[in-house]
Amino acid sequence: MKHALVALLILLTLTPATQAVEAGRDLYLASVGHGQGQCPGGVCSEWRSDAWIYNPSASSTATVEVSFLQRDQANLSPPSQTVSVAPGETRELLDVVLSLFGLDGAYGALRFVSDNDVVVTGRVYDENVQTNIGTGTAGQFFAAQPAGMAIGLDQGTDLIGLAQDADDTWRSNFGLVETSAAAVTVEATSRDASGAVLATATYQLEPREVIQRSITEIGGELGTNQRIEVQVTGGSGRVLAFASRLDNRTGDPSTVEMWVAATEPSHTTGTFEGAVWDPAGMLLDGVVSLSVSDEGLVAYEGLAGIPCGVAGSFVVDFFDTPETPVEVSDGHFTATMTISYSDGSTTVFTTEWTLDGAIGADGVITGTLRSDTTGGSGSWAACNAAGVVRTWRAGWAGNP
Repeated sequence: MKHALVALLILLTLTPATQAVEAGRDLYLASVGHGQGQCPGGVCSEWRSDAWIYNPSASSTATVEVSFLQRDQANLSPPSQTVSVAPGETRELLDVVLSLFGLDGAYGALRFVSDNDVVVTGRVYDENVQTNIGTGTAGQFFAAQPAGMAIGLDQGTDLIGLAQDADDTWRSNFGLVETSAAAVTVEATSRDASGAVLATATYQLEPREVIQRSITEIGGELGTNQRIEVQVTGGSGRVLAFASRLDNRTGDPSTVEMWVAATEPSHTTGTFEGAVWDPAGMLLDGVVSLSVSDEGLVAYEGLAGIPCGVAGSFVVDFFDTPETPVEVSDGHFTATMTISYSDGSTTVFTTEWTLDGAIGADGVITGTLRSDTTGGSGSWAACNAAGVVRTWRAGWAGNP
């Protein structure tokens, strides 16, 4: 039942363009938490996080799924809540880890998946800062980063302006967030002001794992004006990187963001080719090719597996050339097709495919592929399954 498909060149290494706070449909706040911190002098820090979701649309309500990604573990089925944001509205989520998820002593990241473009920002802060005029707060700002900014295999970025000195005036930490539901290996290298290597450490991240570490964990000499070079050296996962520099005397933290190189304007039309991951998001399950014009999605085809119980999976093709192009609205599209698969002259099952995608600001298309299979009987009955969802990603491969 496997059908041939033209060979695909999977272009998944496009570098996103640099922007300020960026709207998107798949965004990450890299550091959030709710819990008690250290207690110097008997005064304990109380860490909290707030988030803001702004819907810039003048007419469409945004439905946003907010998920909490716990540090130091895989997060394939994280706790999630759905938030609706009216056109032009800004939703304020105060103490979001506790108020939205009911979690205490929990730290990690937030993922925002929306059906319309939204802007997300956040603040992480100590709400128990003692001053001569009373208790206040001190913290740092984070802009939610789009998943398309994450770096993959053989790509890198830097976190600059860090410090960890011998007299304990400054301390710094850095963090990583895996965004594509796949394992990844990351090498972190600390360098001094001249670029000389101080030390290197390797980190293995599970799918959608979040880590945060002191730069002293990497090793090397203490000092100011250091940078951390982050390189993805293995796996199909992708990561966002961030850091914080803190004044130990006042507790004042500053956010250090990863940098990305400027690129030529991204392609939003043409041929896009890429890969499909299995329902667990762990293994390559197939391929996909799309043709997009100014009028919309013109044609698409690909391969994906139909899970069939203990018999394993059958790799089948999905394809359609709609009579009229599928509309691409705000970069988003949804296409459906129904295909009957046969073993010789006999239909063995029928699958309805739903291809959902969004063209990012970086010109990379990401989305989900859903299969709903019915009609299988006898040995084919194990193939009947509803709501099997895979993720996919495709990059621009040229013009038709």
